[in-house]
Amino acid sequence: MAILFWLAILLVCIVAEIHTQAFVALFIGVGSIVAFFLALASVPFAVEAVVFVVVTAVTLASLRPTVMRRFEHKPVVNLAAPAPSSLANMTGFVEDAVGDEGHPGRVKIKGESWRAVTDWPSPIVPGVQIKVKKAYGTTLWVEPI
Repeated sequence: MAILFWLAILLVCIVAEIHTQAFVALFIGVGSIVAFFLALASVPFAVEAVVFVVVTAVTLASLRPTVMRRFEHKPVVNLAAPAPSSLANMTGFVEDAVGDEGHPGRVKIKGESWRAVTDWPSPIVPGVQIKVKKAYGTTLWVEPI
């Protein structure tokens, strides 16, 4: 009877781990495997249960942090950072004077007009050739060449 009990726990852990991927059921399953083999050896159920709890606790405490770092590593996306843009390093000309973020202007690059700002100390006047440094959405950050 204990053999079926430990197998049932193992199967529940497999299903739970597949659906959650939290790496908790995995280690509970490891404890149930050890208890299963003890049940096959006709060890008393009380001993099986204690070994199950100890093995589960030890593997959770010692291995789960490592497993989480290994499999849950996701790159951090900084949404405030400029997105990579195919317009970076392209050149064009100022159509309307380009100032700071409070005073955006327009630039023309490859025949298209874009909203632009600069961190240049003074506004960039119309007709000046510019280079795109970065883009935030559809706003380009430019500097004079």
